[in-house]
Amino acid sequence: MTEEASEHATSRPLGGVPLGAVCGHLLRRAQQVHNALWLHEVGAAPTSPQYAVLAAIAASPGLDQRQVGELASLDTSSTMDVVARLARRGWIARERDPADGRRDMLTTTDGAAAALDGLRPRVRRVQDRLLEPLPPGAREAFVDLLRRVARAEPAHGAGFSPMHIPGHLLRRAQQVHTALFADEFGRELTGPQYAALHVLVEHPAISQRELGDRAGLDRSTAADLVQRLVGRGWILRARDVSDGRRRVLSLTPAARRAADAFAPRVAAVQDRLLEPLDAAERERFLALLVPIAFATG
Repeated sequence: MTEEASEHATSRPLGGVPLGAVCGHLLRRAQQVHNALWLHEVGAAPTSPQYAVLAAIAASPGLDQRQVGELASLDTSSTMDVVARLARRGWIARERDPADGRRDMLTTTDGAAAALDGLRPRVRRVQDRLLEPLPPGAREAFVDLLRRVARAEPAHGAGFSPMHIPGHLLRRAQQVHTALFADEFGRELTGPQYAALHVLVEHPAISQRELGDRAGLDRSTAADLVQRLVGRGWILRARDVSDGRRRVLSLTPAARRAADAFAPRVAAVQDRLLEPLDAAERERFLALLVPIAFATG
């Protein structure tokens, strides 16, 4: 466990549970690690979801857009956007299904086939580096546990399936957590907002950058989240008394009361997220997820 993860485990936690032990938070951080590795090994294009769509179509030509979205774990809107981008790039072709004039069949182009040949070893490196913090003997077990948390069917055979890709399973598991969180809280609270409240309970008077680092948020997301919580009357900004150029954040009393009230409900979301695992499997899964989530690349 890294120094940052250890600090989460030993500081005064909200609801008696350190943020570094909240599965949804760990999944979000692990997905950020995967995104950083993807950017380093593959680049900005194609993105991981775009690759999942492209490779799925290449493996099963003639899929329609709905089927592709299901394979790639994308909602309808995201699938439409990804397919449109890949079509504009000249990597996907559409053909009307002769048996159903309302249905377009998707196939990859020769250019996409050449691109995939170059992408596959780089994608494998991303997944290898993602699992690198784990002992070799634990990697297969971790992927199996992650697949169950992600509510994904096992991938069979040697052909392409996103269910072979740990990074895809992380994204899918995070989607499950987001859906469960929304089911519990609606628009009342998001997972990243709870993480921010949790951090400020444990670490009052820190900067926005420090909040983002501890809560696992990029700069843009942290700025937007802080602005929203300031507007909600939950966060106060003040000048640092020891450095007038620095602004620090703290929670209002109303926010602290809300955070305390939210903690049991957040714990219930985590229980639902880990429902496919028994108690021993949950403990092992979280223990294996921590070093991935706090990996520095």
